Amino acid sequence: MSVKSAERTLQILELFDEVRRPLALTEIARALDTPKSSTFALVNTLLERGYLYRAGHDEGYYPTRRWLHHARRIAASDPIAAELQRALTRLRDASGETAIHAVLANDQSIYIDVVESTGQIRYSARAGEIKPLARSASGRALLGVLPKTERSQVIARAVSADTDGTASAAAILDRVESEKARGWASNRGEYTPEVSSVAAGLLVNGAAHALVIAAPFQRLEGRFDAIGALLHDEALKLTQMFR
Repeated sequence: MSVKSAERTLQILELFDEVRRPLALTEIARALDTPKSSTFALVNTLLERGYLYRAGHDEGYYPTRRWLHHARRIAASDPIAAELQRALTRLRDASGETAIHAVLANDQSIYIDVVESTGQIRYSARAGEIKPLARSASGRALLGVLPKTERSQVIARAVSADTDGTASAAAILDRVESEKARGWASNRGEYTPEVSSVAAGLLVNGAAHALVIAAPFQRLEGRFDAIGALLHDEALKLTQMFR
C-alpha cells in the first residue's frame, strides 16, 4: 500500500523532471490531480525544508539543489553500487550492449543502474524502471536465486495480482527452475517487442540482484549462450566478493 503524501512528493519531483521549468501551484495541483489546498500544504512543507524555492513572484516553484546534494552523498556511500557499476561496465565493454543492474522489490524487478551501449542503435533504459517478474529476464533471474519456498510465494502473489499475464504459477516455476539450472534467463521480445535480454541472478547480503544485458532483438540472435555465460561468470565473481 502506498502512502499518499510520500507518493505525491515523488510525483512532484518527477513532474519537475518532466517539464524542467518553474511551476505555479495551480499547475502542480492540476498535474497531480489533487485539491489546491492539499497541494499547497505539501509544496509549503518542501519550501520550508529547503527542497523548493520561489523562482519569482509570478514564476512559481522550482527544486533546489538540496535533492542533488543528498543524492550524491547517498550514491557515493552505497557499499554495493560501486562494485556493481564496475561489473556493468565490464559487461557492456565485453558484449557491446547495454548492461543493467536490477533488484527484487515489491514482487517486481526494478532497475537500479544502467550502463548503456556506446552503439548508435542501442537499447536505452533508466534507473527506476520496473519490469514484471515472469515476463522479464531480470525478473526470472531474480526469482531463481530465492529459496524455493519464498520463490513460490512471490510467484503466487504475482499471479494472484495478475501482474504477469496469464501464465500459471506452475509454468512460471518450471521455467525459472530450467533457467536456474542453465545459469541464466533469457527474454526474446516477450515483454518489449524487438528487444531481447539475458540475465543472471546473485545474492548480495541475502538480497536478490540480477545482471542484465539487453539489446535490439536481431543483435542478440545467435549470441544468447555466449552472453549468458558472460553474465553467469560475472555473477559468480560478485557472489564470491560479497560473501
